[in-house]
Amino acid sequence: MKEKSYDIPFPRYIRKGHCIRCGWCCLNEDCEHFEFDGKTATCKIYDSPDRPIRCILYPDMPPLLHKGCGYYFIDLWEDNKEIMPGDGLK
Repeated sequence: MKEKSYDIPFPRYIRKGHCIRCGWCCLNEDCEHFEFDGKTATCKIYDSPDRPIRCILYPDMPPLLHKGCGYYFIDLWEDNKEIMPGDGLK
């Protein structure tokens, strides 16, 4: 019997960094849990198990990075090049 083979995709990007509470990721969302005091963004359920998975994973691709975001990406296909907020994809 022939063994099954599975194609497991190799990730291109690894997200690094941390949330610095800039709020850009939530500004376009109509989220009842988002608050902004003019300087700092706050998610009222950030540490809650009720936080949506899309919020936990955001940003998951370099084009989603906003300038000033605390996250950045490592591009594994381009010799571990760092992609910083505002760089975009080239």
